[in-house]
Amino acid sequence: NIMILLETMAGKGSEIGRCFNELKSIIDGVNHKERIGVCLDTCHLNDAGYDLNNFNEVLDTFDKIIGIEKIKCIHINDSKNPISSHKDRHENIGKGTIGLDTLMKVIDCDKLKDVPKILETPYIDGNAPYKEEIELIRSVSKQ
Repeated sequence: NIMILLETMAGKGSEIGRCFNELKSIIDGVNHKERIGVCLDTCHLNDAGYDLNNFNEVLDTFDKIIGIEKIKCIHINDSKNPISSHKDRHENIGKGTIGLDTLMKVIDCDKLKDVPKILETPYIDGNAPYKEEIELIRSVSKQ
């Protein structure tokens, strides 16, 4: 009953999975493909060069290369970096270069409405900001 999720990576240079083709190569090498899925990470996608302002296009590209049914989880976080920076520095919701409006395109995406979404944002002054971030997301969500 185990499923392994490959996470999209920012492309720092010491990892694979920075693009959908690299993830597909890994999946292609797995014997039990029914036991492998993908976790999209919004910061990593941004930092790897995927423009989340055009999330439907990003999703269409993913679907053509891997298949949207392989998306099993999404890490929701903003980024401290501009697109294509290849750095992987998470930021709190709405406080980074991705922005709340763009993150809401991911969160409210009808095609991914049943996919679990997990906040993966940094602590603020030693405290988890998740309650406030969830309240912010709920206040602007269309769902």
